[in-house]
Amino acid sequence: MSVWSAERVAALDGYTIEWAKPGSFILSRRQRLYGASSVDGPLRPVGRVEVPLWKRVASRARAVQRALRFMFYNVIEASDGSLFVTFAKSVGVIRGGRYEPLKGLARPSRFLRGACAVARDGSIYLGEYLPNRDRGPMRVYRWMPGSSELEVVHEFSAGAIRHVHGIYYDRFDDCLWCVTGDVAHEARITRTVDFRTLETVGSGDETWRCVSLVFTREGIYYGMDAEFVPNGLYRIDRQSLERTRLAEVGGPVYYSHALDRDLFFAVTAELCPSQTDRSATLWHVGEDLQCSKVVAFKKDRLPVGPFMPGTIDFAGGPGLPDRFWFRGTGVSGADDVTFCVRADA
Repeated sequence: MSVWSAERVAALDGYTIEWAKPGSFILSRRQRLYGASSVDGPLRPVGRVEVPLWKRVASRARAVQRALRFMFYNVIEASDGSLFVTFAKSVGVIRGGRYEPLKGLARPSRFLRGACAVARDGSIYLGEYLPNRDRGPMRVYRWMPGSSELEVVHEFSAGAIRHVHGIYYDRFDDCLWCVTGDVAHEARITRTVDFRTLETVGSGDETWRCVSLVFTREGIYYGMDAEFVPNGLYRIDRQSLERTRLAEVGGPVYYSHALDRDLFFAVTAELCPSQTDRSATLWHVGEDLQCSKVVAFKKDRLPVGPFMPGTIDFAGGPGLPDRFWFRGTGVSGADDVTFCVRADA
């Protein structure tokens, strides 16, 4: 099994790699986006989200930036050449360097990082992520490249779910997977082609509660996002839909990443009842299904609620074949810091 290591990219402190592919990178710094031909290449401005002056000034302090969630959650190169972005609780596109808010969003909503699916036809699907304490209806939107408006393609009825954790495109079966939370029947893993119908693959308890999914030709993989029971990494067989628990991990998993058959899962330092330590930890699952820790960071001293949990999240995009990047948030010594992960020679 390969041994993986994470190395700090000091030149990118304060920047986040949002989108990566050979010869083209999109990076963010607060409300601004930059393009580059390589990670260490010169940056060129490509656009920014228009926000009030007081937020721009206040968010120069990292703690305030975290408190306001003043950051990009999704940046996607769309098939029409624009950049589809979600920033704080807004959704828009950047065309020719200018930001355009998209119409059709029923209410301001956050969409979790990496949780917007790009389907084969280039359309982008995203689901509302709001506190929804009264358990009202929750919407799924679709955006077609070239359009200036979001369209509602599905609505979960009142009481059905708390919110949508994410939607993910599965290229092996050309379908979409939708994961929701949070408790009992609300915790579901479902799949669909176009949201006209939804097939529930599993639900009913916290073992089916997850935030993200990754795929191989043979299986679907996820880490639990459980608040009250021990968290684990799971594999669902693509043919039989039989589920196998691969390993127990020390806390809820928010984000995951696939580098061909090497899979990575990021445990979040949420400090919930199920957490066994105060660390955000990166786990690797190899082709042989052996699980191992890559790196861990202790939660910093700022409270989770106002200033975000301790997280590890990943750059989006097709990526490079031999490495990937992640950012730390709310962790000691690695907050707003980018790391490159690759297999040791």
